Amino acid sequence: MPISRPLSPARMFADLVGTTTPAPERPLLKRVVVMGGSVAGLLAARALSGAAAEVVIVERDELGQGAEARHGVPHGQQVHALLAAGRMQLDRWFPGFSDACVAEGAFVAPPADLRPALTGRNRRLRSVHPGIMSASRPFLEAMIRRRVLALPAVTVLTGRATGLELVGETVTGVRVEVDGVERVEQADLVVDATGRSSRLGEWLEKAGWERPELVRLPIALTYATGYFAPSDQPPEPPITLLRDLPGRTNVAVYGPIEGERFIVMLSGYGEDRPATTIDDFRAQIRDDLPEQFTRAAAGEPLGPIRLYHMGDSRRREFASAYRFPARLVAVGDAVASFNPTYGQGISSAALHAVCLESFLATQPDLDAPAHGFFERQRLVVDAAWRMSTIMDELRVGIPLHHTMQERIARLLTRFVLTAAPLDTTVEATATAAGFMLVHPDALLSPPVITRAAVAHGRDAACRVQATARQGLGWLTERVNELRGRDRVPDEAT
Repeated sequence: MPISRPLSPARMFADLVGTTTPAPERPLLKRVVVMGGSVAGLLAARALSGAAAEVVIVERDELGQGAEARHGVPHGQQVHALLAAGRMQLDRWFPGFSDACVAEGAFVAPPADLRPALTGRNRRLRSVHPGIMSASRPFLEAMIRRRVLALPAVTVLTGRATGLELVGETVTGVRVEVDGVERVEQADLVVDATGRSSRLGEWLEKAGWERPELVRLPIALTYATGYFAPSDQPPEPPITLLRDLPGRTNVAVYGPIEGERFIVMLSGYGEDRPATTIDDFRAQIRDDLPEQFTRAAAGEPLGPIRLYHMGDSRRREFASAYRFPARLVAVGDAVASFNPTYGQGISSAALHAVCLESFLATQPDLDAPAHGFFERQRLVVDAAWRMSTIMDELRVGIPLHHTMQERIARLLTRFVLTAAPLDTTVEATATAAGFMLVHPDALLSPPVITRAAVAHGRDAACRVQATARQGLGWLTERVNELRGRDRVPDEAT
């Protein structure tokens, strides 16, 4: 009998992204408690709504129907984008979601109008992909929230999760403070979606369990966002993203969003902090960026410049935890939070929810730790982590600890990414990886690496020829100068 070979990370990731996992025929769980009602918690609730008779979202903020920025999302007023991978899942869970967003004012950038998010080159993308949706974070969250809360199985409890209830090796519920009174919400499964500041590790350690390892990469990123009414001369193209720029502004993006507004974001690292006033913000744009950015910010300002600082990218290594209680999982920023200029947050949260669907579809033993879920989730985390930290490591000069295999993968990935502006096939694969449609290992396939090598060789040859032409031109000028000095003027003959 032939031995089946394990699937590669690229193939497993492709299976998750392209999933059509049906809901179970009957609920596997009676009651699920999701701690946190942000995007990750909402999408986890949606994924679990077909597998549980009741899903309770515990959220300290009031979850209304409007699109107001929530206190629990400190970066909610900054630029957000919905990458293709996230859009695909939202359209699967909520048929017509993208169309509804566009009808209410969101903008979907067609491929021809996008600039590469990874190569930093200001030119049109020639690859085919579903495009990016541009909208504000409160708008996107409200569109998702209205649909999730309309599900019969989902309810909301306004309160603050304060700890876990455990019996033996199993989590049995969540302690919740409601109106100053603590009570226990019983659950067959608990989901931590409380974000970057999750206290789950602290709770586990206090109860005698292993705290998942926390990996941090300091990035000292500061970004500033302004909202503007359309100007008399709107920018062309309607959306632009530029990355790895020299000088004070490292990343810049603008785009139309709902409410007939333009949103413009500037970011920098370390001491290169963006401007905080409208006048200085516009001056920085004029000094550092192409003219279309000036047009995007030329209209009437709609409020002050909003600043946000992110000290580090971080991930919690749940998949490698030696001991972990049963009936407990974590999703979203509670697991991994990346450099936001790569726009991976919402799509990562959506794929974490897909991992929940995929895991439950295997009819797992829920009285054992959810290793199958965390292994699936690690594929998603690894993919986003590699693409977002690969340049940040070089920028801050603080290499993370990697296996030899991962170090080689990162070197090859950088080699391929730098070839993306030089070859349309390489560019298409790099774009798909950046938009979380394929695993970054797709960049390491022999055909892609070969094309990248050829593109680099061709580019190097062109640069050598250009240098040679410049040198020959300089030499010709010097020879002509010498000849001119030796020539006897006509008047002297």
